[in-house]
Amino acid sequence: MVRPTLLFLFALLGVAWSQSSDDVAREVQRLKTQVDEERRAISTDSSRQAEWRSQSLARVGSMRDDSRRLVRERDSLRQALDRESKPKPPPPVPVAPATLRKKAFAQALAREVDRTIPLLAAELDGGTELKERWTVLANGLRSGSENPEDALGTFLDELSERIDLGSRIQARAGNRTDASGRVVRGTWIDVGASLQVFSGRDGSAAQKSPSGTREVANPALSSAIARSAKVLSGEDPPGWVRLPIGPEAGK
Repeated sequence: MVRPTLLFLFALLGVAWSQSSDDVAREVQRLKTQVDEERRAISTDSSRQAEWRSQSLARVGSMRDDSRRLVRERDSLRQALDRESKPKPPPPVPVAPATLRKKAFAQALAREVDRTIPLLAAELDGGTELKERWTVLANGLRSGSENPEDALGTFLDELSERIDLGSRIQARAGNRTDASGRVVRGTWIDVGASLQVFSGRDGSAAQKSPSGTREVANPALSSAIARSAKVLSGEDPPGWVRLPIGPEAGK
């Protein structure tokens, strides 16, 4: 009776031990599964944390850029406000159309004086002084220091005088005493009222001006003056004449 009872107890203990081993195995497997899930969760959280950190840094950088932009806009607006708050100079006085026409006329007259200077200033004695006066006149017209109406009158008067002076050329018989005291017969050619050229019958020539009388030493110029005297006095047929008047005539 005792033996069957012991066998039964051993059987019960075996069943119980078998069940305990299965429970332990299941518990261990559950714990492993839970650990794996925790690891995956930790890995996922780490990735999310890294992504969140990256996004946070990007947002911080964007906020800094916005802050700098706002500072620049603030400074720009402050400067614009300072400029607007400063007193503005009064607007320029409108120029009357008559003033504009007067200025344009003065500039045009200055250009005309410039074009005329090389044409007439060096033709007769006194051309250097005339060139200086007209140059000052043209500069005054450009700068506005010369009244264009007065300047026009001065320019036209001197231009007319210059043309008249150059057009009054006549030949007349006369004598001249040379440097040795010898009286030479010949022809005087009067050029306006400021210059005379003498052509002697002996082939000599001289030029007389307000600055004095000079002998013409160049034979070619003496011959040209003699030819001009004959044409002007009617001894030779009419034609173009060349009077070598100016500083070079005595050379």
